[in-house]
Amino acid sequence: MSEQRLTVDEVIDVAYDIFLEMAADNLEAADVALFTLQFDDRGAAEMVPNGTDWPEHIGFEPADEDYGEVLIGLVNEETDELDDVFARLLISRMPDEKFCHILWKRD
Repeated sequence: MSEQRLTVDEVIDVAYDIFLEMAADNLEAADVALFTLQFDDRGAAEMVPNGTDWPEHIGFEPADEDYGEVLIGLVNEETDELDDVFARLLISRMPDEKFCHILWKRD
């Protein structure tokens, strides 16, 4: 019997809550201000295919069905693409496994 996994929307919600809780301690003050001021108009949190670089950051290959990568940032109004990424989060999709690894924006 397989355990129910978090939906895409649930993974995004968890990632966004964690991001909001930790952003002030991990981003430059200017980036926090920019995100806060522009989130209503240009902000986005979206689940994307897991990046191939996660094993070097976490020490194992995250299975796509068990982990979800979420990007949080601002959308370019001209291209309608997320181009200013403040954080990449890898979240476990298993409800009982509280795993999250964050790669913060570094200028």
